[in-house]
Amino acid sequence: MFTTAAPQIAQGTHQREEPPKAGGRWPLSVVLRPPQDCALAHALDALTTDAAALAGPGHWETGQLGSAHLTVRALEPRRDVIPPGDPTLTRYQSALHRATKASTWPVRFQVTGLTLTPGTVMACAKPLDPFLFSSRLTTELGPDAWYEPEPRDIWYLNLLHFTTDIAKPDELIDWVAARRHLAVGTTTIAVPELVRADHHAGPRPHMRLTPVRAL
Repeated sequence: MFTTAAPQIAQGTHQREEPPKAGGRWPLSVVLRPPQDCALAHALDALTTDAAALAGPGHWETGQLGSAHLTVRALEPRRDVIPPGDPTLTRYQSALHRATKASTWPVRFQVTGLTLTPGTVMACAKPLDPFLFSSRLTTELGPDAWYEPEPRDIWYLNLLHFTTDIAKPDELIDWVAARRHLAVGTTTIAVPELVRADHHAGPRPHMRLTPVRAL
C-alpha cells in the first residue's frame, strides 16, 4: 500500500474524502473501538495530531480519541435517516447479539506500524488472540451480509482521511516511512459496537461515531 500511495500523495493525485451522502460511504457498521482511557488510544491521538500538522488543515482526524476504530464490516450503503423500528436495523442488532455471544471477549489488538493508502494515513493492527467474531457475524447476518459478502481479514485504524491538498506531502511521506514498523501499543476491546458515523466540523474535523445500540 505504501509504495502505491506515496507517489500519488507526492504528486497531489491522492484520493479526497467528501462529506457523506445517502447511498455512499460511512454506513451503519460494526466496529471495535479502543477504550478512550487506554494508552493506545492516546498514542493514536498524538500520531493523528502529528500527521495532521504535516497534511495541513481540513483533513479528517479519524484517529483522534473516540473516533479511532477498527471496522469489522460495513452493513449497507449509507442512509441519512433510519426510521424507528426499521426492520433491517432490528435484524442487524439481532445478528450482532448472537455473534457476540458466540465469540470470546475481550480481544486484544496490537498496532504494529503506520502506512499510507491513496486516501489515508493508516495504523496497521493485528489480533493477539484468536478472533473468529468477524466470520461468526457474517454467518449470523445471513442474507443481510450482502454488502460485504466475505469477512475482512486485515485490520487497521485510519488516522487521517485526506480531503484536500496536502500541505507538506514529501514530509508526510517521510514521517510515515520512519514509522512503518513503530510498535504503537496494544489495546483490549471488550465488546463490538453497531455505529453510525456523521461528519463533525471544527478545529479537528472527523467522523463522529454514535452507537446505535450498546450491547
